[in-house]
Amino acid sequence: MTGVSVDIRCYCHGLGDCMLLSLPKADGSPFWMLIDCGIHSSAKGGADKMRDVVADIAKRTKGHIDVIVGTHEHWDHLSGFIQAAEAFDRITVGEVWFSWAENPADPDARKLDKYKADAAMALAGAALQMAGVKELEERAKGIETLLGFQFGAKGEKVRDARERLRGVDRMVRHLEPGTLAPLDAVPGIRVYVLGPPRDPKLLGTEDILSETYALGGRSISVEPLSNALELNAATLRIDDDPAAPFDGTIGLPFADLARGKWPDDPDTAQFFWNSYFGPEARNNAELDQSWRRIDNDWLANSVDLALQLDSRTNNTSLVLALEIVETGRVLLFAADAQVGNWMSWSNVKFRGTKDRPARRADDLLRRTVFYKVGHHGSRNATRTAALEMMDHSALVAFSPTDESLAGKVGWKDFPAPKTSARLREVTSGRFIQSDAPWIHDARLPMPIKPGGALRAITVKHGLYVDLTLA
Repeated sequence: MTGVSVDIRCYCHGLGDCMLLSLPKADGSPFWMLIDCGIHSSAKGGADKMRDVVADIAKRTKGHIDVIVGTHEHWDHLSGFIQAAEAFDRITVGEVWFSWAENPADPDARKLDKYKADAAMALAGAALQMAGVKELEERAKGIETLLGFQFGAKGEKVRDARERLRGVDRMVRHLEPGTLAPLDAVPGIRVYVLGPPRDPKLLGTEDILSETYALGGRSISVEPLSNALELNAATLRIDDDPAAPFDGTIGLPFADLARGKWPDDPDTAQFFWNSYFGPEARNNAELDQSWRRIDNDWLANSVDLALQLDSRTNNTSLVLALEIVETGRVLLFAADAQVGNWMSWSNVKFRGTKDRPARRADDLLRRTVFYKVGHHGSRNATRTAALEMMDHSALVAFSPTDESLAGKVGWKDFPAPKTSARLREVTSGRFIQSDAPWIHDARLPMPIKPGGALRAITVKHGLYVDLTLA
């Protein structure tokens, strides 16, 4: 095939990913690939927006999608499969592609699923516990926001959306890094699978400052928080908690002291009387010992656990590189991959055949002319070395984001200013951010002009931008 081009409809519906690709079959007819379909749980009218998006998808594809790609288990990538379920029921689907991390038959994937489920349950309990403590209310809101990726605005589970996409009668593939996704119907395009990695260390690497435009992530265990919640609810004895730092026989329960159950040791009893319970301690502000209390401090780790759950799920993102065979140009769809996922690509190799040369990820990156910006433009989702490697002479980038909503839900630097600035530089201005005013206001001129790999651009204000890449 000659003159191969790819049309991408980039939906600009808010903080979430949804991209519809038209790839050329051998006979010239379109092969439809949908990559994700979701919106953030805090988006006002999010379900209505997704129904509008899916109605447009159905119209554009005439009710048939050849492949749907579900990149990872986050609400802002999968919510549409529940929110617009009736519309999707009227669309026929050829295949569904997930990564190995969503394969119920894979032992490593089952471990990840269990971790995510256990962490979400523990965090939901911690958020309830924190909600009644004034000094922890803001932290509780932050956890609830992150849990929006595990639970929808009305309590729907993102796992339900994933399984809705999986369906019962569809061909489902679970793709491995270092392999090519099967695309026999489109001989002019090759689809290389770059991530996610199987290495647990890389899955847990969410941020390294030197790798982005600006620390290693902390590893927080689910078990201590889960057990602490049970201890607090008196459904678990401290002696039965292997994560407890001390045995139940160590220390003195403050509640027992308050009820007058004093230790036999007179010196210890005198200390508590003087410091906490005696009249001098109660009436002298300088002797106030309330600052020593750590009643709710154990809940602070739940914030770190919530961030870890979010980041590790992002690092399970299925990352695809589509190569236009005729020109060798590459389109990179990084989903929400964070640093660990990006770093793993240096070890990814694609074996050659008599019809196809061997490839390495760096080779694909050097020929990248389109980049779907990772994780709505966050700093730790675009690796510096990789972006600098791309073909700046032709590069086009699209970032599905909503800076206003990100600020309201407490996301800082979404999008990250330095990352956005560099994207504008390396694309020579061919950088499209989905919340840009010109996309949503027909009175404003379009500032993006064709050039490089971008052959044409049109916009339907408030809904999408269409790109033709070659």
